[in-house]
Amino acid sequence: MKLAFIANNDLAGIEADAKFAAENGFTGLEFNYWAGFKDLTADTVAQMRQILDRYGVKCSALGLWGWNHIAPDAEERKVSLGHLERAIQFAETLGSNVLITGGGRIAGASSAQNVAEFVQVFPPYLEKARNAGLKVALYSVHGNSFLDSIEDYKLVWEHMPEVGIKFDPANIEHHAREHPPMQHATLQHPTFQQPGDAYLPILRDHGDHIYYMHIKEHLYLNGVLVSQPAAGMGDIVWGKVLAFLYEHHYDGYLSFEPHGPLWSKPPLREKMLLLTKKYLGQFLV
Repeated sequence: MKLAFIANNDLAGIEADAKFAAENGFTGLEFNYWAGFKDLTADTVAQMRQILDRYGVKCSALGLWGWNHIAPDAEERKVSLGHLERAIQFAETLGSNVLITGGGRIAGASSAQNVAEFVQVFPPYLEKARNAGLKVALYSVHGNSFLDSIEDYKLVWEHMPEVGIKFDPANIEHHAREHPPMQHATLQHPTFQQPGDAYLPILRDHGDHIYYMHIKEHLYLNGVLVSQPAAGMGDIVWGKVLAFLYEHHYDGYLSFEPHGPLWSKPPLREKMLLLTKKYLGQFLV
């Protein structure tokens, strides 16, 4: 397994992050774009690649977030898919082998309806990604993605088994805490009381479909998310996560995600990266 972290997107920030990565044992930087992707140019991407090459750091993944690839509105869908095509080109320029994106979402539609539309729309772009040397890792539970559970992924795999998961244990656990199965949400039998109830079975059963891993910590008090510090300082059971990754022979990136109002910015951002690296080091060989 290789170590990366989510980088800043401005060129000065990328320069600083690439230098930090090279000096501290990280081999990759991940770049994510939401609405701002519309302003990203091929010239900027070329400059990003030059910075990476100068420091000997790879692009671990390029992420396109929040765009609705199956939007019912024809113009919105056209714009979204145009950005998806550009993202494939930019990921190839950056030398990444993983493209992260969502599935899109039709509001009010069932999982089956969302999947049916997705498998009609997405195959040409999956082929373009494959030709660019990219694996496609779909993110879940937020950002215009209908993939709210592993069952949604299974429906997609019936048609496109080659797409994978961008997996974030903290996101999965938080979604499960906010959307507990009604039949178990009782005082006598509280749901998701123990960390890992939501994400560990996915890792155990479908680790072969995990193409990219986000490392983000969640710390809960009385069931409320109160902090997102370095790994090992919260409720995610990272030793068990890594155990299942090893069992599925995962050899991709563990990409650290500085997140939240405190740990995503100075002075805690660099501490989060170094403390997470130190903690996870006990599980890496």
